[in-house]
Amino acid sequence: MEFKKALFYVTSGTGNTYRMACWMAEKFEEQGGESDVIMIDNADPANEIDGSGKQVLGLLFPTHGFMAPWSMIKFFFGLPRLKGVPIIFGATRGCFKLGPVYVPGAAGWANFMAALILVFKGYRTRGMFSLDMPINMTSLHWGLHRKNIDAISTRARRKLNGFMNPILEGRHLWFTLNNLWDLAWTVLVLWLVPIFPIIYLLFGKIFMGKANFSNNSCIGCGLCAKACPNDGIVMRKVGDQKRPYWTYHCEACLRCMGYCKKQAVETGHSWAVILYFITAIPVTTWGLSWLTKTVSFIPAIENYWIQTLISIIYIYPAIIVAYFVFWWLIRIPFINTLFRYTTFTRWYRRYHEPGTQLKKMTVGRWRLKRAAPKPSVGVD
Repeated sequence: MEFKKALFYVTSGTGNTYRMACWMAEKFEEQGGESDVIMIDNADPANEIDGSGKQVLGLLFPTHGFMAPWSMIKFFFGLPRLKGVPIIFGATRGCFKLGPVYVPGAAGWANFMAALILVFKGYRTRGMFSLDMPINMTSLHWGLHRKNIDAISTRARRKLNGFMNPILEGRHLWFTLNNLWDLAWTVLVLWLVPIFPIIYLLFGKIFMGKANFSNNSCIGCGLCAKACPNDGIVMRKVGDQKRPYWTYHCEACLRCMGYCKKQAVETGHSWAVILYFITAIPVTTWGLSWLTKTVSFIPAIENYWIQTLISIIYIYPAIIVAYFVFWWLIRIPFINTLFRYTTFTRWYRRYHEPGTQLKKMTVGRWRLKRAAPKPSVGVD
């Protein structure tokens, strides 16, 4: 094997990417190497990357809107400049099963963008791939049945071995059907909506977290806030109890929803509709129209981008104020119950990777403990 050590940096919400990282570490150590799995919120790259060329670096992340999560993108930019360090990229994407058919997800340009950023920092890309794991966006859909989860995971591990073998043998992993599939989605999405990745990032940062709330089952334990990898939840006091409050650091990773023992974390679909109408009100259009009519020397602003910028200036404070009011209202049991009975997550099966304990991800560092070989027994 070309490499002696492997260092896998990971971000993971419901555990899919973390599980992939553990499989990769096990595969690497089967070949006699040493490996570490480190969550990026506990990473210290300046002291962990040795730059010797014998250590391969892996950057592993879930796909968010055909790209890496914002926290991982920031991690890319924060990595030290090192020339020639071998690196591999791995993205997980949502897959579901219809009878015997496995319907793949799409990582889009997640890996390509990551490779582009790191090449300017001097790193040497050895390969990239996307792995189909059980679809986990349970704020929008029903969680998969355990039988299908196991089938998808078993298939994913088998495919992962196929991705890892050429890299461990010193070859590159570029021209695969897996990457061509993602490249096709990249071209299609960017051709139809050129600024889609930016829109998704803004949508995820502004809107998706603000659609969450805790139902009356919440006991204020604070587990969701402590376990959040992005510090996207804070516990705020409401009367004698504390309740989770979702901030703009939320990246909709759904760790809070997947691991809440009381199933108290909900996505308020009826509240999301209300929030949409609040942000869709053409306040800026009315305001600009009134202003140009009232103050004659101010010219009418017809430029699309200026109008869009002014609308964003309205949307941010509108969501902040609206969510704050909503957060206070749901402490009233009747209103909380009303929103709970008008959300689909009340009926959805929740999901987190079955073999991944929450404490494993929150500790932030994992090393495979290989069993010592048993002494041979001689035969007289």
